[in-house]
Amino acid sequence: MPKRISDVSLHVYVTPETLERVVDSVRAVVDDHLQDREVFAWRFTLPVDSDAPDHMMLETQWRVDHPGQEPDGRRTYEIALSLVGAARDLTAPSLAALERRLMLETSCGPTRLAVPRTIRVQRRDSFDFETEREPL
Repeated sequence: MPKRISDVSLHVYVTPETLERVVDSVRAVVDDHLQDREVFAWRFTLPVDSDAPDHMMLETQWRVDHPGQEPDGRRTYEIALSLVGAARDLTAPSLAALERRLMLETSCGPTRLAVPRTIRVQRRDSFDFETEREPL
């Protein structure tokens, strides 16, 4: 049966301590979003190189919002999610709702201070290679 794959790439500019809270928020949002759906999901977090465009943009955004302050250990991290399931479980409206909720819930902090972040969602269809194989 054909499967749909959705990749979500969330970039955040945070300290390592804040990153833990952001990852916890992402985990909770994804768990809640996928409840009652047959979707396989996994997540990994990677630091982003300081010369990457995403990092430069987020660091610049932070510096504009905090003039005269130093980043103090902040860096850009990518929180990457992959979701695999039936097309009925990974629709465009469903992914848009997940994207909005991730952006809202990852602002972090007791006062909900804005965390510089970007998000990209890519959907694609895959095929079950077991049924598409040609005989040898």
